[in-house]
Amino acid sequence: GFMAPEVGAVADEARIGLTDAVLGTKRQVQTLDGEVSVKVPPSTQPGSVLRLRGKGLPEFGGGRRGDLLLRIDVRIPEKLSARQRKLFEELREVSGGKS
Repeated sequence: GFMAPEVGAVADEARIGLTDAVLGTKRQVQTLDGEVSVKVPPSTQPGSVLRLRGKGLPEFGGGRRGDLLLRIDVRIPEKLSARQRKLFEELREVSGGKS
């Protein structure tokens, strides 16, 4: 796991697929207040951290709440169907061989 570096902050991870990392997606995330929808923007890099303001723990003495820090774990497919492989090869071709 990963640790929250701030007082009152809560750390969590969300696992998304490669296609969702590239195109963007919405994920349901459990918070102390219940589930919320989080927008993961297009071109999200593995290990990126999204900040959900005010969704962490209350600060000592009842002050404002800390943030929820959501680290994005991008899952790379381990096995591809023939069609998926062909599409990735086409993507590499149109990208000029760059990833």
